[in-house]
Amino acid sequence: MERRAISPLIATIILIAICVVGGLLVYSVFMSTSSTMSAKGQISIEAIDLVKQTDGTATFTITVKNTGNKPAESLTVKLAEEDEQSLQVKGQAISGDNPLQPGQSAVLVYTPSGSYVVGNSYNVVIQAKFSDGSMFVKTESVMCRFG
Repeated sequence: MERRAISPLIATIILIAICVVGGLLVYSVFMSTSSTMSAKGQISIEAIDLVKQTDGTATFTITVKNTGNKPAESLTVKLAEEDEQSLQVKGQAISGDNPLQPGQSAVLVYTPSGSYVVGNSYNVVIQAKFSDGSMFVKTESVMCRFG
């Protein structure tokens, strides 16, 4: 009987296909491992507003979103010279038992005690502490407007 083997061209194509599949597998494992190792905590401001009413009182509103990939265990906001205020998620203060998960937003609405002038800008400092102990601090400014 006559023995026949596959042609060298087909054998080369099969070897190339095996190498490509192996390379894609290694790439996939590497990328999933590196994304886990590069976990970061980050906060972004979705909305911020300081409105002075006709009676002289002011209302400060801020919405903050966890845009990182770690839960935030504390999140505070300080407007100008006011005391720090804690944000809430699901009606409760953000804590280790009630963290701000990645992708979630938290809102703070309160009446500051200071006197604010329409047209002036005031600094707002947002400070977040994440589940691994890392901190993220962001400073933003808000202009007081008449409401």
